[in-house]
Amino acid sequence: MMDSGASPKQTESFHDAPEDAAWIDVMEADDLWIGDRVEAESVAGPLLLINLAGTVFAYENRCPHKGGRLGDGEFANGVIVCPIHRWEFCAHGGAGINPAGTQLKRYAVRIADGRIQVAWERV
Repeated sequence: MMDSGASPKQTESFHDAPEDAAWIDVMEADDLWIGDRVEAESVAGPLLLINLAGTVFAYENRCPHKGGRLGDGEFANGVIVCPIHRWEFCAHGGAGINPAGTQLKRYAVRIADGRIQVAWERV
């Protein structure tokens, strides 16, 4: 993890969470630095967590094209790159950049009691 000297600022951000969402505890918020990403396993499946300017995003850690582990690919300037065929996705929402029209599977996120939690249902 890069040491930027700043831990997540986010305290409550539900990113379109369903009202009846079941929240799954994933990790300590202080372990995901601003500008960094972490792969995590949860009962929801393999996750890729990204902290962009203090807002945490959670995605299924799998490219929708060929299933490549996104955490094994490049990540720079807010772009996630699949390691298999280099498909690119915006880390701020999961929209496909190249090719356009694709979308990563995204989970609602909140930080509660210093812990990153994801909603069981994808958004």
